[in-house]
Amino acid sequence: MSLWRKNAENGKIILPLRLYHSLSTLLTLAFCCGVSSIFVYFLDEVVGLELELPVALIICSLFTLISSALLLAWETGCYISPAQAVVQAAERISKGDFDVQVPKPGRFIGIEEGYMLIDNFNRMAKELQSIDHMQKGFTGSVSHEFKTPLASIVGFSEILLENGLSEEERREYTSLVHEEALRLSRLAENLLRLSRLDAQAIVMHHEDIDVDEQIRQCVILLADRWEDKEISFAMDLPAMHVKSDSDMTKQVWLNLIDNAIKYSVKGSTIHVTGESTPNYVCVRIGDEGIGIPEDKQAHIFERFYQCDESHQEKGHGLGLSIVKRILELLGGQISCQSQPGKGTEMIVLLPLDSSKSSLPLISSE
Repeated sequence: MSLWRKNAENGKIILPLRLYHSLSTLLTLAFCCGVSSIFVYFLDEVVGLELELPVALIICSLFTLISSALLLAWETGCYISPAQAVVQAAERISKGDFDVQVPKPGRFIGIEEGYMLIDNFNRMAKELQSIDHMQKGFTGSVSHEFKTPLASIVGFSEILLENGLSEEERREYTSLVHEEALRLSRLAENLLRLSRLDAQAIVMHHEDIDVDEQIRQCVILLADRWEDKEISFAMDLPAMHVKSDSDMTKQVWLNLIDNAIKYSVKGSTIHVTGESTPNYVCVRIGDEGIGIPEDKQAHIFERFYQCDESHQEKGHGLGLSIVKRILELLGGQISCQSQPGKGTEMIVLLPLDSSKSSLPLISSE
């Protein structure tokens, strides 16, 4: 902590508490001694009391003690004013009012610890407000996502209960009910997986994984999805080995490849490339699909976020959130490069050993 620093924004001088307290005490005592001496001189010379030295010293000392006590009491209020403001703001937060910010003191000279307390509190309040909004939005999104397929199931089941339906119509409505039930099942499964990942703090399993082979297996597992759209894969995967959690890394590749298939046009190609370095492996999964607008790329890892309303039937907006959370646990990173109409590329970095992660930041450019 520096002895003093000047706030460039408003020209205030901010001192550490110890220095501020020492200087203010010293100046207060000096001021009070000076005023007391002048007061005694006034009584002696102007009023003409002709005070003896012991009496003059006693009066001077008493006046100094009383005046300095009053000034120091006032100074103490300056010390604790940031804490009092934070206490009042914390009381508002405890009642559910997260839209609160503590203003900084307006004095020319301030206390560094007081400013730090206010800065950290305001930052915490903003985080709590963000979490509160996220929680409310999450609850609303979950309710909406469950409501839509449930309404379809109820509606089609009521039609199925009616008489006079042909066998073809009955099969069609039954198939629609089945699809919506599967959609609900996938949503519940993803929510449960995300909840478990949120509650997880450490990775229990660290096993040797052949990343290139695991990705190829994931492509095969999703064959029925990409074969229907006549999608081909261009894969350039050298041997890549990491020590990590096999189930988690597999979930990453399944989600990313599934996303690439969803938003690829019929007859297009999905490109999967890999690179191994001394510290990490880099995997790129790119499609030739609809792409993502630049202003929406920063939000694609948020829960329930979907870039295009017309494609909401393709998912629930949880896949990339799950991928991001898994990579956080594994010490990895993910970024996105996309251009509308030209496709999207997801870039994943995985440390060679998830228990000893040290990765460079991925540039989104």
